[in-house]
Amino acid sequence: MGKKLFVFILFIVLSVYNAEAQKYILDFDKTPLNKVLLSLRSRYGMHFSFDDNLLSQYIITAHAAFADKEKAVEYLLKDLPLGFEEVENVFLIYPVIQSQADTGSVCLFSGYVFERGSGEPLPYSHVLVNGKALVSDLTGFFSGHIPNDTVYRVRVSHLGYYLLDTLLLCGGKTKLYLSPSAVKLHEVEIKSTNVDYRSQTGQLPGIIRLNSKVATHLPGFGDNSVFNLLRLQPGILASGEQTNELIIWGGYAGQSKVLFDGFTVYGLKNFNDNISSFNPLMAKDIEVMKGGFDARYGERVGGIVQITGKNGNTRNLSFTVNINNMTVNTIVEIPVIKQRSSLVIALRHTYFNLYNPTDYTVNRTDSTGNSKSVDIHIVPDYVFRDLNIKYSGKTKSDDLYFISLYSGNDNFTYNIDQRIYFRRILKKTTEENLQFGGSLFYGKSWKNGWSENFELSVSSLKENYYDRYRIVKLWNYETDTVNWASSYNRMTETHLHTAVTSPLTPVHTIEWGGGIIGNNSSLQADTFGIVMPVINMQGSRMYIYFQDKMTPVKGLVLRFGGRINYAVNLDSHYFEPRFSGTYTPAGAWKINFAAGLYNQFVVKSSVLDSEGNYRYLWAVCDNEAIPVVHAAHLVLGGSYFKNNWSLSVEWYYKSLTGLSRFVKYRDIIAPGIYHGNGYGFGVDLMIKKDIRGSSFWVAYSAGKTMEHFDYFVDDRYKRAPQDQRHELKLAAMTHLGRWYFSANYVYGSGFPVTYNQQQRIEPDYPYSRLDAALAYRFLNKKLKGEAGISLLNILNTENIKFSNFERVPINQTASINIYAQAIPFTPTIYLNISL
Repeated sequence: MGKKLFVFILFIVLSVYNAEAQKYILDFDKTPLNKVLLSLRSRYGMHFSFDDNLLSQYIITAHAAFADKEKAVEYLLKDLPLGFEEVENVFLIYPVIQSQADTGSVCLFSGYVFERGSGEPLPYSHVLVNGKALVSDLTGFFSGHIPNDTVYRVRVSHLGYYLLDTLLLCGGKTKLYLSPSAVKLHEVEIKSTNVDYRSQTGQLPGIIRLNSKVATHLPGFGDNSVFNLLRLQPGILASGEQTNELIIWGGYAGQSKVLFDGFTVYGLKNFNDNISSFNPLMAKDIEVMKGGFDARYGERVGGIVQITGKNGNTRNLSFTVNINNMTVNTIVEIPVIKQRSSLVIALRHTYFNLYNPTDYTVNRTDSTGNSKSVDIHIVPDYVFRDLNIKYSGKTKSDDLYFISLYSGNDNFTYNIDQRIYFRRILKKTTEENLQFGGSLFYGKSWKNGWSENFELSVSSLKENYYDRYRIVKLWNYETDTVNWASSYNRMTETHLHTAVTSPLTPVHTIEWGGGIIGNNSSLQADTFGIVMPVINMQGSRMYIYFQDKMTPVKGLVLRFGGRINYAVNLDSHYFEPRFSGTYTPAGAWKINFAAGLYNQFVVKSSVLDSEGNYRYLWAVCDNEAIPVVHAAHLVLGGSYFKNNWSLSVEWYYKSLTGLSRFVKYRDIIAPGIYHGNGYGFGVDLMIKKDIRGSSFWVAYSAGKTMEHFDYFVDDRYKRAPQDQRHELKLAAMTHLGRWYFSANYVYGSGFPVTYNQQQRIEPDYPYSRLDAALAYRFLNKKLKGEAGISLLNILNTENIKFSNFERVPINQTASINIYAQAIPFTPTIYLNISL
């Protein structure tokens, strides 16, 4: 019995050994290679990485057995133009290209970055290839020369998307897909995966990168979710509660340029600043250049806000509706032409009058300087609507094209019919703004890694203003017309340009391009029935730019270049040299620096009326009444990223010449256009911590903006209207399952509200606001959505909006100050549904 048992055990051992020696069995007849590899994966647990379409072209017949899995793979590929390498237990199958041996010591690595699911190109994504940093363009395309290697480690990041870390081969145009952190699909649990939140600031000098997906759960109205995130960044003013006229690093109105899909948004002045000038459902990517930006950008002496609109879902019909306290917002995405193009239509509209008639308590200053409370009954009327239409697609070679159209209308009117002591105040004021924009874009990428973009854009802004103010003396019913004015202002722009990126060597990438810009402005004013003639101004410019992006040593990236502008109407050339750099020493530190000269040929000139109220009008510079504005920027910063901690510090200095202001200040200053200069400097600090998808940050800005105009009574520089010395911001965003919670707090030290003969007669009004929000996401097979509630200004602090107050006289020596109150304690709700 023992002998039989021994023989049986020996037989089993030999069988197992024999099976082990021949465990990789190839038994295939006329089978595509991709299916062969999938069979080996299923049967033996082998891991492969390959191009499925490429390998499906090779038909395999094989009958053999191997003790070594590497020998089995080698046998399958021996007569095919394919090679392989085993990397971390994964067989990487790649085509053997004969010309690859002739490329020398470098390889041209190029490809596209798309959003998984919708196929949206992801512009300005960061692509790290074997340690070399590349950035995708508007079409999602990236390219660069990389030292030759067998395989390349590629890390791709984009704000609000999960990081992609993979191994790839060089050759052809690689397509990389990133998954959004918040997807409009059935709920999927993803573990041990990082989301890129940190690349908001400190990566490049003066640059903030934001994505609308990060902003959706912040407190506020759904119509300005992106600006809710913007206002919490260092260097961007939050205290004034302005979403449509961003004040960046102390810049003046109109000195910062907002671009949406390439066309200029001149500032649809929504009287309600909780409705942003563009639809947040259309925003895909936002880049804010606070100052010191490179030679590719111009036309402004302040900052640049570049918003890229979404191209639409090319695979499935998509519909989203958002209802909040103010508007109904809908967007529909329609796939067209075999999943290669999409039509997107978005519409917003106020569904009720946001402002109810109300009694408003203001302060009356009498002839003795004493302040008394006065109740003013105001009857307002407000309507807002806008429409986006965008058709975009990709060619068979993945070139991107689109046509984007936008129209927005904002109409605000208020009436006052109020008895104050022995007088009756009759006032009617109307503001109507109409913005139009459109762009036509085509982006081409070439096999040599070059890329070229062509764009034609047009935009226009029409502003109509009417104000009639009368005082009736009740003892004799005489009527004094204090003010009777109207104005019409229009600014248009047409811009044709091209941009080329040429990777030449591993250390040199040339960026160059040029274009033509034409502007027209019209202004007509009517004062007390006296109609001034229409003032038409035209200006056109031709420009070219050149920039060399070089990496002389590891960790150091420099950009040398400049722009040359030729103003046709002024017959003058303007040279703008630019220099910037980023140095990344060993470790988690990064140092940024930038310097440059900038010119602005269309300005938003301020108008100071007889009561000290500011208004702003667009005009083309003529170097006589309206001079070209010149500026110099210096930026120096450092950042630290490690263990999901982010620390960023930036210092800036800006000087300005060529400021203009129309002044009619009572009878003290002769009416006319006065010129001035200014300067500003400050520092931004941001500390941020990301923990498992949650973010906590502190932002602090200290700055000073000073100005001097010809009408000042002395040579001393005074505080500019937008000057605020300190601003502190605290924010938190976190989630637990389907629940999302966020809170933020903003404190600002205040502005110089009112001046009389350039002397402050009222103190600064500090700003303080605490907000919180709670949202719940619900998902099922048919319905995807989210509902949330926000509590704004929880402590009900009384704040005022920047440049949104008005002084109204009631006699020769007394006046009342009407301040447009910032948001009081306000609960808001929203419902977002996607199909």
